[in-house]
Amino acid sequence: MKRSIAGLLAIFLLSAPLFAGPAEFKPDDTADIGKFAKKTLELKLKKLKKLGIKKLVIMECYGEYVTSKEVTSSASSQRYTGRITTKTDKLEFSKDYYTNTSDLVYEEVKAAFEANGIAIVPKEELQANEKYGAFNLEEEKSGRGVSAGMFKPTVVEKSQKVSASNLGIFPSNPLKMIKVLMNTCDITHSVGADGLLQVKFKVGKGKKDRPVLEGFDIMLNAEIKEQEVGFKGNKSMRYDFLTQNEQLVKLKTQLISSDDVYDGKKGPFSGEKYDKALKDILYAVTDGIKDKIKEALEK
Repeated sequence: MKRSIAGLLAIFLLSAPLFAGPAEFKPDDTADIGKFAKKTLELKLKKLKKLGIKKLVIMECYGEYVTSKEVTSSASSQRYTGRITTKTDKLEFSKDYYTNTSDLVYEEVKAAFEANGIAIVPKEELQANEKYGAFNLEEEKSGRGVSAGMFKPTVVEKSQKVSASNLGIFPSNPLKMIKVLMNTCDITHSVGADGLLQVKFKVGKGKKDRPVLEGFDIMLNAEIKEQEVGFKGNKSMRYDFLTQNEQLVKLKTQLISSDDVYDGKKGPFSGEKYDKALKDILYAVTDGIKDKIKEALEK
């Protein structure tokens, strides 16, 4: 009997989540921005100096915003209680709000690089590129994710991916994605950049509707190699990245705002307070990136 109980306990522990919840974020945490960035972000910025990068193009920048979570009791709980429980939480804003938030991140990332002497190609120049325009990328996509397990609840998460204004989201369809990837280096070269950046972040819904920054990633493709291809009378130049999908920035600790987003203990919900709480987190992260870019380039 003791062995069977110990065995069940071992299975439970192995099946249980191996991570803590998000860390609480307070605006005062940024008093020492370098310390905050080191604690919160996984950074690999030395490539910027090593490759001598002077100009980049942000070719993709979007936020993924969780709009609802449906939580159903775990299989083990159902066996124990004999019933199924399901709870759905929703928090959804207008498309304009999501676009404005993605625009904020774009501008702050752009400022973080430009403050350290690395120019960012204006959006207008990217949009004027025929090959980029031919992608016809969407600025908004819906998403759905499911997680489940014997000893944990089934969670169905719905979200909206919304890009910064006038930038598209790269396709998830493999065939379409290949077409995009085959041309990104050519486009980067055409707009006079040394490499391209992809910026992605995710905003979740925490307790009492507080915003949670669940992810923040900046990927780099750089080090352009050019070569002549084709045959006599029909030759052209081909451009390829030698450095591909280099992760410059990754959020290693999810952050939940410590601020209350309700007017009073029981509400109503305050969109203004929520917006400030989320922006405080996003500004902290982008300020941390700016500080660490400076540090990497000075070494």
